[in-house]
Amino acid sequence: MHRRSDTKLRKKLIRQLIFTNAFKDRQILETVCRLSRLEVIAVMPGDELLVSLVPDVEKGEVLVDSRGQGSFQRPLGEGVGSVRCR
Repeated sequence: MHRRSDTKLRKKLIRQLIFTNAFKDRQILETVCRLSRLEVIAVMPGDELLVSLVPDVEKGEVLVDSRGQGSFQRPLGEGVGSVRCR
């Protein structure tokens, strides 16, 4: 069985924490962060938390939106399987 490294697991937990506490606006189709970076660090369980694993997020920051311009989204054309036009 393949196991994740500890840092990957912590990154996933941090990202999951940010998204579970985020506000999801159904009308404009965007997800807005409700926690600041310091609040994420304070809420995370465990004694040994690498601060470098916590992304630099602010309250009110748009994480995901329908236009692809959220801070947790890749810019268009950088995803897996993207097609480059010549």
